[in-house]
Amino acid sequence: MEIADMLDLAQPYMAYLKAILILIVAFIVIGFIRRSIRRYLSNTILPLDTQNLLRRTVVYILWFIVIMSITAELNLENILMPIIGASVFIGAAVALAVKNILADALAGIFLLLDKHFNIGDQIETMKYKGEIIDVTLRKTRVKIDDGTIVVLPNGKIDSSGWMLHTKMTETEGN
Repeated sequence: MEIADMLDLAQPYMAYLKAILILIVAFIVIGFIRRSIRRYLSNTILPLDTQNLLRRTVVYILWFIVIMSITAELNLENILMPIIGASVFIGAAVALAVKNILADALAGIFLLLDKHFNIGDQIETMKYKGEIIDVTLRKTRVKIDDGTIVVLPNGKIDSSGWMLHTKMTETEGN
């Protein structure tokens, strides 16, 4: 059997072999990129929530590109185009459903990056006045005067505004 005959026999399977090769290379490259992003972001002042969000976003985009490349290699565009079209509508419905969560997360990113207030500061927002005890990506926890902890969504804090009072020192508390 000659090499030309062997290539003719392998021809129907070449697209599958290319798809497997794309997957193997993608696992290696995306793993390297994920580690590089983690190393780079660990040297920044970004909170861990934000670092994870950025890293995952990049990795998801890269995997989407890999899947589209495999789809093109296997000539599955005609089958997947209606599914992709329907997924746009599903994505829009999900985006509308999680609109407030996304607004809180984006407001949280801006609040954490802008450093307008920190844990321990006295703040007045909406109808609450108290000490900030925790700020996360989506929520801010405020301990009001009677000891109650109020959990406020960052989107509402950012849109309603706040008044920052001076930080309470130990001598003022005694």
